[in-house]
Amino acid sequence: MKINLIVILSIIFYTTTLLGSGKEQVVKKVVSYTKEQKAPSTEYILNTFEDKRLKVDEGVIARFNNKPEKIKTYEQYKKIFFNKQRINGGVSFYKKNKTLIAKVAREFEIDPIVLVAIVGVETNYGSKVSEFSVINSLYTQAMKMPKRSSWATREIAELLIFCSENDIDPFSLEGSYAGAFGFGQFIPSSFNNLSIDYNNDGKKDPFNWEDVIGSVAFYLVENGYPKNDYNFTYKSKAWRAIRTYNRSDKYANIIIDLRNEIAKNIFLSD
Repeated sequence: MKINLIVILSIIFYTTTLLGSGKEQVVKKVVSYTKEQKAPSTEYILNTFEDKRLKVDEGVIARFNNKPEKIKTYEQYKKIFFNKQRINGGVSFYKKNKTLIAKVAREFEIDPIVLVAIVGVETNYGSKVSEFSVINSLYTQAMKMPKRSSWATREIAELLIFCSENDIDPFSLEGSYAGAFGFGQFIPSSFNNLSIDYNNDGKKDPFNWEDVIGSVAFYLVENGYPKNDYNFTYKSKAWRAIRTYNRSDKYANIIIDLRNEIAKNIFLSD
């Protein structure tokens, strides 16, 4: 049961000297954001922010300052993902999970190889998922990156909702420097609102391929991917839907380029 908001704010006020004014503002916003939720409790939030494992990670700031989508030309950016390893990996991933991918593609009326290309770019088909502490990535953005602070604070709240509801230690979850996690690299709010329990086992699992592939398809459709549409030209509806995954033209373009190459190699290998 939620504590009265006045009591909550009083608790936060008295922890100011312990947490510091900058951190206190983040805590207040997280408490305010989650007050209508069943979880997390205010105690859970305060304990998380008092935990000695919470820290600013300078590596996160460095990665944002060198974000490839911003500093590289498309040809330079393309070389990161468009290579033999990633293409062959996509073919292998498709063949290994063909039944699942085909089932999801039919149900959502979406191109199956786009799903493969997205998880290929995001986590190299699940092999690269843990670079940074998710909560510390978001905390760093909230504390040290003014343009991203409000967004990151909301994502901390969403992360604590997810972790408290699923009995997960917030500090155990690792992901990207931006705060995304799982095989599909969903940010916390996207995971809470746009992932699905595709295998109907009672939980949405960011590290279960059935849930992940189903969730990627659901996310794209919810963001405007047209049914049975194979027009991937620049700024087409499908292209725009794919772009919502990373808000970058280069990202959308590499997904399409990788998708086309994987599809060609699947056809040639049959």
